[in-house]
Amino acid sequence: MAGACAALAAREAGADTLLVSRAPGATAMSSGAFDFASSEDDAPLAEAARRLGRRAGHPYALLGEDLIPSIDAAIDLLRRSLPGLRLEGARTAADRNLWLATPLGLSKPAALAQGPIAAGDLRSLSTREGRLGVVALAGTQVVEARLVAKGLSELLAPLAGAVVVAADLYRQRADALRTVPEIAHDLDRPGRRAELIESLGRAAAVAHATALLLPTLGLADPVGARAEMERALGLPVFEALGAPPSVPGLRLQRALSEALDKAGVRVLQGIAEGAGDGQVQIVRGVECQPVRAGAVVLASGRFLGGGIRCETDGRLRETVLDLPVRAAGRSTLAALPNEDLFAQRAGGRHAGLMAGVEADSDLRSGSAFLCGAVLGGFDPAREAGGLGVCAVTGLVAGERAARQAGRVASSAEARR
Repeated sequence: MAGACAALAAREAGADTLLVSRAPGATAMSSGAFDFASSEDDAPLAEAARRLGRRAGHPYALLGEDLIPSIDAAIDLLRRSLPGLRLEGARTAADRNLWLATPLGLSKPAALAQGPIAAGDLRSLSTREGRLGVVALAGTQVVEARLVAKGLSELLAPLAGAVVVAADLYRQRADALRTVPEIAHDLDRPGRRAELIESLGRAAAVAHATALLLPTLGLADPVGARAEMERALGLPVFEALGAPPSVPGLRLQRALSEALDKAGVRVLQGIAEGAGDGQVQIVRGVECQPVRAGAVVLASGRFLGGGIRCETDGRLRETVLDLPVRAAGRSTLAALPNEDLFAQRAGGRHAGLMAGVEADSDLRSGSAFLCGAVLGGFDPAREAGGLGVCAVTGLVAGERAARQAGRVASSAEARR
Protein backbone atom coordinates (compact mmCIF):
# COMPACT_ATOMS: atom_id res chain seq x y z
CA MET A 1 0.00 0.00 0.00
CA ALA A 2 2.66 2.54 1.03
CA GLY A 3 4.84 1.79 -1.99
CA ALA A 4 1.91 2.00 -4.40
CA CYS A 5 0.75 5.35 -2.97
CA ALA A 6 4.31 6.70 -3.11
CA ALA A 7 4.65 5.61 -6.74
CA LEU A 8 1.28 7.08 -7.72
CA ALA A 9 2.02 10.38 -5.95
CA ALA A 10 5.48 10.64 -7.51
CA ARG A 11 4.06 9.89 -10.95
CA GLU A 12 1.38 12.58 -10.54
CA ALA A 13 4.18 14.98 -9.58
CA GLY A 14 5.81 14.28 -12.94
CA ALA A 15 8.53 11.84 -11.92
CA ASP A 16 9.57 8.83 -13.96
CA THR A 17 8.77 6.13 -11.43
CA LEU A 18 9.96 2.55 -10.97
CA LEU A 19 8.39 0.30 -8.34
CA VAL A 20 10.42 -2.73 -7.28
CA SER A 21 8.22 -5.41 -5.73
CA ARG A 22 9.42 -8.63 -4.17
CA ALA A 23 5.95 -9.86 -3.12
CA PRO A 24 2.45 -8.47 -2.51
CA GLY A 25 3.28 -7.77 1.15
CA ALA A 26 0.66 -7.29 3.86
CA THR A 27 -1.92 -5.40 1.77
CA ALA A 28 -3.45 -8.56 0.31
CA MET A 29 -4.01 -9.89 3.84
CA SER A 30 -5.54 -6.69 5.21
CA SER A 31 -9.21 -6.07 5.92
CA GLY A 32 -9.38 -3.95 2.77
CA ALA A 33 -10.54 -0.85 4.71
CA PHE A 34 -8.54 2.34 5.29
CA ASP A 35 -8.22 3.41 8.92
CA PHE A 36 -6.40 6.74 9.23
CA ALA A 37 -7.19 7.43 12.89
CA SER A 38 -10.03 6.91 15.36
CA SER A 39 -11.03 7.63 18.92
CA GLU A 40 -13.45 6.22 21.46
CA ASP A 41 -15.47 9.45 21.42
CA ASP A 42 -15.95 9.17 17.63
CA ALA A 43 -14.07 12.39 16.91
CA PRO A 44 -13.59 13.50 13.28
CA LEU A 45 -10.57 12.08 11.48
CA ALA A 46 -8.61 15.31 11.84
CA GLU A 47 -8.92 15.43 15.63
CA ALA A 48 -8.23 11.71 16.02
CA ALA A 49 -5.16 12.04 13.79
CA ARG A 50 -3.86 15.01 15.78
CA ARG A 51 -4.10 12.90 18.93
CA LEU A 52 -2.04 10.15 17.29
CA GLY A 53 0.40 12.81 16.12
CA ARG A 54 1.04 13.78 19.73
CA ARG A 55 2.25 10.25 20.46
CA ALA A 56 6.04 10.09 20.40
CA GLY A 57 7.33 7.84 17.65
CA HIS A 58 4.12 7.66 15.63
CA PRO A 59 4.63 8.52 11.92
CA TYR A 60 1.98 11.25 12.17
CA ALA A 61 4.21 13.06 14.66
CA LEU A 62 6.73 13.61 11.85
CA LEU A 63 4.31 15.45 9.56
CA GLY A 64 3.50 18.44 11.78
CA GLU A 65 1.26 21.00 10.09
CA ASP A 66 1.23 18.89 6.92
CA LEU A 67 -0.69 16.07 8.63
CA ILE A 68 -4.30 17.07 7.94
CA PRO A 69 -3.70 18.32 4.37
CA SER A 70 -1.85 15.06 3.70
CA ILE A 71 -4.81 12.99 4.93
CA ASP A 72 -7.12 15.00 2.66
CA ALA A 73 -4.76 14.42 -0.26
CA ALA A 74 -4.46 10.70 0.49
CA ILE A 75 -8.24 10.25 0.60
CA ASP A 76 -8.53 12.04 -2.72
CA LEU A 77 -5.74 9.97 -4.27
CA LEU A 78 -7.33 6.69 -3.19
CA ARG A 79 -10.77 7.63 -4.46
CA ARG A 80 -9.39 8.72 -7.84
CA SER A 81 -6.95 5.85 -8.28
CA LEU A 82 -9.23 2.97 -7.24
CA PRO A 83 -12.56 3.62 -8.98
CA GLY A 84 -13.35 -0.07 -9.38
CA LEU A 85 -13.58 -0.52 -5.60
CA ARG A 86 -16.30 2.17 -5.30
CA LEU A 87 -14.73 3.45 -2.09
CA GLU A 88 -17.24 5.09 0.26
CA GLY A 89 -16.90 6.97 3.52
CA ALA A 90 -14.91 10.08 4.35
CA ARG A 91 -14.16 12.70 1.71
CA THR A 92 -11.99 14.89 3.93
CA ALA A 93 -10.38 14.71 7.36
CA ALA A 94 -13.33 16.69 8.72
CA ASP A 95 -15.56 13.60 8.37
CA ARG A 96 -16.06 10.78 10.85
CA ASN A 97 -15.26 7.11 10.51
CA LEU A 98 -17.57 4.39 9.38
CA TRP A 99 -18.08 1.60 11.95
CA LEU A 100 -17.85 -1.72 10.14
CA ALA A 101 -18.60 -5.30 11.11
CA THR A 102 -15.57 -7.54 11.50
CA PRO A 103 -15.44 -11.36 11.17
CA LEU A 104 -15.27 -11.47 14.99
CA GLY A 105 -18.55 -9.63 15.53
CA LEU A 106 -16.82 -6.42 16.60
CA SER A 107 -16.79 -2.98 15.04
CA LYS A 108 -13.80 -1.52 13.23
CA PRO A 109 -13.53 2.22 12.58
CA ALA A 110 -12.45 3.04 9.04
CA ALA A 111 -12.53 6.19 6.94
CA LEU A 112 -12.89 4.42 3.60
CA ALA A 113 -14.13 0.98 2.61
CA GLN A 114 -15.19 -0.83 -0.54
CA GLY A 115 -18.78 0.01 -1.46
CA PRO A 116 -20.58 -3.18 -0.33
CA ILE A 117 -18.68 -3.09 2.99
CA ALA A 118 -19.22 0.63 3.65
CA ALA A 119 -22.96 0.21 3.08
CA GLY A 120 -23.11 -1.87 6.28
CA ASP A 121 -22.10 1.04 8.53
CA LEU A 122 -23.19 -0.07 11.99
CA ARG A 123 -23.84 3.50 13.10
CA SER A 124 -26.51 3.79 10.43
CA LEU A 125 -27.99 0.32 11.05
CA SER A 126 -28.29 0.94 14.79
CA THR A 127 -30.59 3.94 14.29
CA ARG A 128 -33.55 1.93 12.98
CA GLU A 129 -35.38 -1.27 13.80
CA GLY A 130 -34.30 -4.38 11.95
CA ARG A 131 -32.80 -7.87 12.08
CA LEU A 132 -29.40 -8.14 10.44
CA GLY A 133 -28.92 -11.64 9.09
CA VAL A 134 -25.33 -12.87 9.53
CA VAL A 135 -24.94 -15.35 6.68
CA ALA A 136 -23.09 -18.64 7.13
CA LEU A 137 -22.21 -20.27 3.83
CA ALA A 138 -20.14 -23.35 4.69
CA GLY A 139 -18.39 -25.37 7.38
CA THR A 140 -17.45 -23.68 10.63
CA GLN A 141 -19.01 -20.43 9.45
CA VAL A 142 -22.21 -21.56 11.19
CA VAL A 143 -20.43 -21.51 14.55
CA GLU A 144 -18.66 -18.27 13.72
CA ALA A 145 -21.92 -16.67 12.57
CA ARG A 146 -23.47 -17.29 16.00
CA LEU A 147 -20.59 -15.47 17.67
CA VAL A 148 -20.75 -12.63 15.15
CA ALA A 149 -24.52 -12.28 15.55
CA LYS A 150 -24.16 -12.14 19.33
CA GLY A 151 -21.54 -9.41 19.13
CA LEU A 152 -23.42 -7.36 16.55
CA SER A 153 -26.67 -7.63 18.51
CA GLU A 154 -24.96 -5.89 21.40
CA LEU A 155 -23.63 -3.18 19.10
CA LEU A 156 -26.96 -2.62 17.31
CA ALA A 157 -29.15 -2.59 20.45
CA PRO A 158 -31.66 -1.39 21.45
CA LEU A 159 -33.42 -0.78 18.14
CA ALA A 160 -31.86 -3.50 16.00
CA GLY A 161 -30.37 -6.95 16.43
CA ALA A 162 -28.64 -9.74 14.52
CA VAL A 163 -29.55 -13.34 13.75
CA VAL A 164 -27.87 -16.24 11.98
CA VAL A 165 -28.93 -16.99 8.39
CA ALA A 166 -27.73 -20.46 7.40
CA ALA A 167 -27.68 -20.80 3.61
CA ASP A 168 -27.88 -24.30 2.13
CA LEU A 169 -25.84 -23.72 -1.02
CA TYR A 170 -22.75 -25.60 0.20
CA ARG A 171 -24.02 -28.92 1.54
CA GLN A 172 -21.39 -31.43 0.43
CA ARG A 173 -18.92 -32.81 2.96
CA ALA A 174 -15.98 -31.30 1.07
CA ASP A 175 -17.62 -27.86 1.25
CA ALA A 176 -16.91 -27.73 4.98
CA LEU A 177 -13.23 -27.15 4.18
CA ARG A 178 -13.81 -24.24 1.81
CA THR A 179 -12.09 -20.99 2.77
CA VAL A 180 -13.72 -17.62 2.13
CA PRO A 181 -11.43 -16.89 -0.88
CA GLU A 182 -12.35 -20.28 -2.36
CA ILE A 183 -16.04 -19.49 -1.90
CA ALA A 184 -15.48 -16.07 -3.51
CA HIS A 185 -13.92 -17.68 -6.59
CA ASP A 186 -16.76 -20.21 -6.72
CA LEU A 187 -19.39 -17.45 -6.61
CA ASP A 188 -17.77 -15.81 -9.64
CA ARG A 189 -18.57 -18.89 -11.73
CA PRO A 190 -21.52 -18.60 -14.13
CA GLY A 191 -24.81 -19.46 -12.47
CA ARG A 192 -23.51 -19.70 -8.91
CA ARG A 193 -24.72 -16.26 -7.89
CA ALA A 194 -28.28 -17.13 -8.93
CA GLU A 195 -28.11 -20.33 -6.88
CA LEU A 196 -26.87 -18.36 -3.88
CA ILE A 197 -29.74 -15.90 -4.23
CA GLU A 198 -32.28 -18.74 -4.15
CA SER A 199 -30.63 -20.20 -1.06
CA LEU A 200 -30.48 -16.84 0.71
CA GLY A 201 -34.13 -16.15 -0.06
CA ARG A 202 -35.21 -19.32 1.73
CA ALA A 203 -32.87 -18.85 4.69
CA ALA A 204 -33.67 -15.14 5.18
CA ALA A 205 -37.39 -15.87 5.25
CA VAL A 206 -36.92 -18.51 7.97
CA ALA A 207 -34.78 -16.14 10.08
CA HIS A 208 -37.04 -13.11 9.42
CA ALA A 209 -33.97 -11.09 8.48
CA THR A 210 -34.47 -7.57 7.16
CA ALA A 211 -30.89 -7.22 5.84
CA LEU A 212 -28.03 -9.62 5.09
CA LEU A 213 -24.32 -9.53 5.97
CA LEU A 214 -22.31 -11.98 3.85
CA PRO A 215 -18.71 -13.12 4.40
CA THR A 216 -18.08 -12.51 0.68
CA LEU A 217 -19.89 -11.38 -2.46
CA GLY A 218 -17.30 -12.86 -4.78
CA LEU A 219 -13.92 -11.58 -5.86
CA ALA A 220 -14.44 -10.10 -9.32
CA ASP A 221 -17.51 -7.83 -9.07
CA PRO A 222 -18.89 -7.35 -5.54
CA VAL A 223 -20.70 -4.15 -6.50
CA GLY A 224 -22.58 -5.87 -9.30
CA ALA A 225 -23.24 -8.92 -7.12
CA ARG A 226 -24.70 -6.77 -4.36
CA ALA A 227 -26.98 -4.91 -6.77
CA GLU A 228 -28.25 -8.17 -8.29
CA MET A 229 -28.88 -9.74 -4.89
CA GLU A 230 -30.74 -6.71 -3.57
CA ARG A 231 -32.99 -6.62 -6.63
CA ALA A 232 -33.80 -10.32 -6.38
CA LEU A 233 -34.18 -10.54 -2.59
CA GLY A 234 -35.73 -7.16 -1.87
CA LEU A 235 -33.34 -6.79 1.08
CA PRO A 236 -30.26 -4.65 1.76
CA VAL A 237 -27.10 -6.73 1.29
CA PHE A 238 -23.70 -5.97 2.83
CA GLU A 239 -20.27 -7.59 2.90
CA ALA A 240 -18.16 -8.07 6.02
CA LEU A 241 -14.56 -6.95 6.36
CA GLY A 242 -12.00 -9.60 5.51
CA ALA A 243 -9.67 -11.59 7.74
CA PRO A 244 -6.57 -13.34 6.40
CA PRO A 245 -6.82 -14.76 3.80
CA SER A 246 -8.86 -11.65 2.95
CA VAL A 247 -11.02 -11.29 -0.16
CA PRO A 248 -11.30 -7.47 0.17
CA GLY A 249 -7.51 -7.38 0.65
CA LEU A 250 -6.99 -9.39 -2.54
CA ARG A 251 -9.31 -7.01 -4.41
CA LEU A 252 -7.37 -4.04 -3.06
CA GLN A 253 -4.05 -5.52 -4.17
CA ARG A 254 -5.45 -6.17 -7.64
CA ALA A 255 -6.89 -2.63 -7.86
CA LEU A 256 -3.55 -1.10 -6.84
CA SER A 257 -1.76 -3.06 -9.58
CA GLU A 258 -4.26 -1.78 -12.14
CA ALA A 259 -3.86 1.80 -10.88
CA LEU A 260 -0.07 1.62 -11.17
CA ASP A 261 -0.30 0.29 -14.70
CA LYS A 262 -2.78 2.99 -15.73
CA ALA A 263 -0.59 5.73 -14.23
CA GLY A 264 2.44 4.57 -16.19
CA VAL A 265 4.46 3.34 -13.22
CA ARG A 266 7.00 0.72 -14.25
CA VAL A 267 6.89 -2.33 -11.98
CA LEU A 268 9.71 -4.85 -11.69
CA GLN A 269 9.54 -8.07 -9.70
CA GLY A 270 12.76 -8.58 -7.83
CA ILE A 271 14.71 -8.00 -4.62
CA ALA A 272 16.04 -4.50 -3.95
CA GLU A 273 19.44 -4.25 -2.27
CA GLY A 274 21.68 -1.38 -1.35
CA ALA A 275 24.46 -0.69 -3.85
CA GLY A 276 26.88 0.97 -1.44
CA ASP A 277 26.56 4.53 -2.82
CA GLY A 278 23.07 5.39 -1.60
CA GLN A 279 21.58 3.79 -4.70
CA VAL A 280 19.97 0.38 -5.07
CA GLN A 281 20.31 -2.63 -7.28
CA ILE A 282 17.67 -5.16 -8.28
CA VAL A 283 18.42 -8.85 -7.95
CA ARG A 284 16.40 -11.11 -10.24
CA GLY A 285 17.56 -14.69 -10.18
CA VAL A 286 21.27 -14.58 -11.07
CA GLU A 287 21.02 -11.09 -12.60
CA CYS A 288 21.88 -7.89 -10.77
CA GLN A 289 20.60 -4.64 -12.29
CA PRO A 290 21.88 -1.29 -10.93
CA VAL A 291 19.33 1.53 -10.68
CA ARG A 292 20.42 5.16 -10.92
CA ALA A 293 17.66 7.20 -9.32
CA GLY A 294 17.33 10.82 -8.33
CA ALA A 295 15.52 9.69 -5.17
CA VAL A 296 14.75 6.42 -3.41
CA VAL A 297 11.61 5.63 -1.40
CA LEU A 298 11.76 2.68 0.99
CA ALA A 299 8.34 1.04 1.49
CA SER A 300 9.45 -2.48 2.31
CA GLY A 301 7.16 -3.11 5.26
CA ARG A 302 8.03 -4.62 8.58
CA PHE A 303 8.25 -8.28 9.58
CA LEU A 304 5.49 -9.55 7.30
CA GLY A 305 6.67 -7.57 4.28
CA GLY A 306 10.29 -8.51 4.89
CA GLY A 307 11.55 -4.95 5.35
CA ILE A 308 12.80 -5.67 8.86
CA ARG A 309 14.44 -8.84 10.12
CA CYS A 310 15.36 -10.08 13.54
CA GLU A 311 18.71 -11.86 13.29
CA THR A 312 19.59 -14.93 15.32
CA ASP A 313 21.40 -12.77 17.86
CA GLY A 314 18.27 -10.64 18.36
CA ARG A 315 19.57 -7.66 16.37
CA LEU A 316 16.95 -5.82 14.33
CA ARG A 317 18.01 -5.03 10.77
CA GLU A 318 16.45 -3.13 7.88
CA THR A 319 16.99 -5.42 4.90
CA VAL A 320 17.55 -3.08 1.91
CA LEU A 321 19.85 -0.24 2.98
CA ASP A 322 20.82 -1.62 6.41
CA LEU A 323 19.36 1.40 8.20
CA PRO A 324 19.22 1.36 12.02
CA VAL A 325 16.05 -0.16 13.49
CA ARG A 326 14.62 0.25 16.96
CA ALA A 327 11.72 -1.18 18.96
CA ALA A 328 10.79 0.68 22.15
CA GLY A 329 14.23 2.32 22.06
CA ARG A 330 16.09 -0.98 21.67
CA SER A 331 18.06 -2.23 18.70
CA THR A 332 17.60 -5.88 19.68
CA LEU A 333 14.72 -8.14 20.65
CA ALA A 334 15.29 -10.27 23.73
CA ALA A 335 15.51 -14.02 23.26
CA LEU A 336 12.54 -14.45 25.61
CA PRO A 337 9.44 -12.22 25.36
CA ASN A 338 9.19 -9.68 28.14
CA GLU A 339 6.59 -7.17 29.21
CA ASP A 340 8.65 -4.25 27.85
CA LEU A 341 8.31 -5.49 24.26
CA PHE A 342 5.42 -7.98 24.29
CA ALA A 343 2.46 -7.76 26.63
CA GLN A 344 1.32 -10.89 28.44
CA ARG A 345 -2.25 -10.26 27.26
CA ALA A 346 -3.08 -10.63 23.57
CA GLY A 347 -4.89 -7.30 23.63
CA GLY A 348 -2.02 -5.50 25.33
CA ARG A 349 0.53 -3.13 23.86
CA HIS A 350 3.26 -5.00 21.95
CA ALA A 351 6.07 -2.51 21.45
CA GLY A 352 8.14 -5.16 19.69
CA LEU A 353 5.61 -5.22 16.86
CA MET A 354 6.10 -1.47 16.32
CA ALA A 355 9.75 -1.82 15.35
CA GLY A 356 10.92 0.47 12.59
CA VAL A 357 13.48 2.88 11.20
CA GLU A 358 13.59 6.31 12.79
CA ALA A 359 13.12 9.11 10.24
CA ASP A 360 13.34 12.89 10.32
CA SER A 361 10.55 15.38 9.60
CA ASP A 362 11.09 14.89 5.86
CA LEU A 363 10.48 11.13 6.32
CA ARG A 364 14.15 10.55 5.51
CA SER A 365 16.76 8.28 6.97
CA GLY A 366 20.15 8.26 5.31
CA SER A 367 19.67 8.74 1.58
CA ALA A 368 16.13 7.33 1.38
CA PHE A 369 12.60 8.54 2.02
CA LEU A 370 10.57 6.13 4.16
CA CYS A 371 6.88 5.31 4.30
CA GLY A 372 4.50 2.70 5.64
CA ALA A 373 5.26 0.04 8.23
CA VAL A 374 9.04 0.29 7.86
CA LEU A 375 8.75 3.62 9.71
CA GLY A 376 7.58 1.87 12.84
CA GLY A 377 5.89 3.56 15.77
CA PHE A 378 2.47 2.01 15.16
CA ASP A 379 0.92 -1.44 15.19
CA PRO A 380 -1.78 -1.61 12.48
CA ALA A 381 -3.16 -4.86 13.89
CA ARG A 382 -3.97 -3.35 17.29
CA GLU A 383 -4.50 0.37 17.00
CA ALA A 384 -6.04 2.87 14.62
CA GLY A 385 -3.99 3.84 11.65
CA GLY A 386 -3.15 0.86 9.48
CA LEU A 387 -3.58 1.18 5.72
CA GLY A 388 -4.40 4.87 6.22
CA VAL A 389 -1.01 5.60 7.79
CA CYS A 390 0.63 3.73 4.91
CA ALA A 391 -1.34 5.76 2.36
CA VAL A 392 -0.57 9.12 4.00
CA THR A 393 3.14 8.52 4.51
CA GLY A 394 3.38 6.97 1.04
CA LEU A 395 1.86 10.03 -0.57
CA VAL A 396 4.13 12.42 1.35
CA ALA A 397 7.27 10.38 0.68
CA GLY A 398 6.39 10.05 -3.01
CA GLU A 399 5.83 13.78 -3.45
CA ARG A 400 9.02 14.73 -1.63
CA ALA A 401 11.04 12.15 -3.51
CA ALA A 402 9.70 13.51 -6.80
CA ARG A 403 10.81 17.01 -5.83
CA GLN A 404 14.29 15.78 -4.95
CA ALA A 405 14.53 13.81 -8.20
CA GLY A 406 13.55 16.95 -10.08
CA ARG A 407 16.30 18.93 -8.37
CA VAL A 408 18.85 16.23 -9.15
CA ALA A 409 17.80 16.17 -12.80
CA SER A 410 17.96 19.98 -13.05
CA SER A 411 21.41 20.03 -11.47
CA ALA A 412 22.65 17.37 -13.87
CA GLU A 413 21.22 19.27 -16.83
CA ALA A 414 22.89 22.47 -15.68
CA ARG A 415 26.31 20.77 -15.57
CA ARG A 416 26.07 19.63 -19.18
